[in-house]
Amino acid sequence: MSSHAGAIDSPVRSARIALFTLTGVNLLNYLDRYLVAGIVAPLESEFGASKSDIGLLTSVFLLVYMLASPLIGLAAARWSRTAILGTGVLVWSLATIGSGFAHSMVQLLMARAIVGLGEAAYSTVGPALLADHYEPRRRPLALSIFYAAIPVGTALSYIVAGIVCQSWGWRAVFYAGGVPGIALAIICSRLADPPRGQHDAVIADAGPAPPRRARRRTMLAALARSRDFIMAVAGYAAFTFAFGALAVWLPDYLQTQRGWGVKSSTTLFGIVLVASGFAGTLGGGWLARRLGGGRRTSLLLCAGCMMVAIPATLAALYSEAPWLIIAGLAVASTFSFATQGPVNAVIVNSVDATTRPFALGTSVLAIHLFGDVPSPWLIGAASDAGFGMTLAMSMVPCAMAVALAIWLVGGLRR
Repeated sequence: MSSHAGAIDSPVRSARIALFTLTGVNLLNYLDRYLVAGIVAPLESEFGASKSDIGLLTSVFLLVYMLASPLIGLAAARWSRTAILGTGVLVWSLATIGSGFAHSMVQLLMARAIVGLGEAAYSTVGPALLADHYEPRRRPLALSIFYAAIPVGTALSYIVAGIVCQSWGWRAVFYAGGVPGIALAIICSRLADPPRGQHDAVIADAGPAPPRRARRRTMLAALARSRDFIMAVAGYAAFTFAFGALAVWLPDYLQTQRGWGVKSSTTLFGIVLVASGFAGTLGGGWLARRLGGGRRTSLLLCAGCMMVAIPATLAALYSEAPWLIIAGLAVASTFSFATQGPVNAVIVNSVDATTRPFALGTSVLAIHLFGDVPSPWLIGAASDAGFGMTLAMSMVPCAMAVALAIWLVGGLRR
């Protein structure tokens, strides 16, 4: 009796361990990703770096991350996913620690590029591995828990950077972010690797599959015909341009343009992101469901969120009063996060099931390529060119306005 109960409980226990571990690693993933944003001033002082140099650190990371993801995805289809997962976490953790040993901007750029490579391995394999631990009806909750680590990890990056940098210096910030990943890498490599698609229905044999190139052309044609997909991704790319720039530059902006301290600016930004991340993500998903979850309704909801987020962002950037900056930031972040559920639902629901993985991969490529890969560097370069950070940061609400226009047109068209 006891052995039978143990056998039944084993897959459940493995799934819970995987969910707990992968959520923890996802938190560390985003913590390490944004550490640079919390120590901009010390890096400028240490290396004589310009604003564009600092922006390039994030752009290089995202470029490598974006390009490596599909290649690692192909490798994961053939080799052990837990081995790739553990290796990826170890690589990015060691590269994060190595960032603390950098003695030039070139060395720091190389370290951050390797961080992108390691995180690409995790971000590609982690969600797929988690999906195979849960049957379809339980996946939404599991993946919601997994992705809830994004705002928490992002927020913690600013808090950790501010506290550790002030007490022990900027190099210790990278050590604090990287060391925990070594232990997590070992745990990841020992997770159960369930059969791929074990909980999914088996589709009846419909004859030999078409050649890979023909399948690719068919899926590209399907995406090109889907106006909902195009409008959702185009608006999402503009939004990602804005939010990616804000995530990198806002703490430094508060320090240099408003006279806030390193600890106060990073800690405050982190606390606001934690609260707004949960409230916005859950609230946006709940509201989209209450409104019926239709593709055009969801796009209109995203546009409505931008209508609120834009003036709040302007208040956060151009107000002098600290309370108004905090209030503007809180409202802007909450309504920005509220778009995440609806816009991703539109992307998933705008194509058939066989095209969804390709559609998601294409959307990730597009939003990074046209979004947060160029925006940190562009704002830094504009500041260096003499426009100043105040004017350069106006790109953020302008990009939000572009997202608003695209989503509004997509939602209103017949």
